Amino acid sequence: MASKKTIEALKRRYRGRLLRLPGVSGLGVERGEGEDDYILVVHVKEDDEPTRAAVLEEVEGGPVRIVRSGTFRKF
Repeated sequence: MASKKTIEALKRRYRGRLLRLPGVSGLGVERGEGEDDYILVVHVKEDDEPTRAAVLEEVEGGPVRIVRSGTFRKF
């Protein structure tokens, strides 16, 4: 279980590393199961084995969820 503040700090610290990984298209913070439980979300173009292997399941004790979102585009 991690607070929103903790996950947002992890997102800032790991943003550069995660966004440079092949297949990663974005990052986000989502609410987890509990009231003050948040998860770092890594949006990927394709949810395949090489991408999953490159993305950590946990960052400094904070949980990570992989979500297939496709490519993000600027509007």
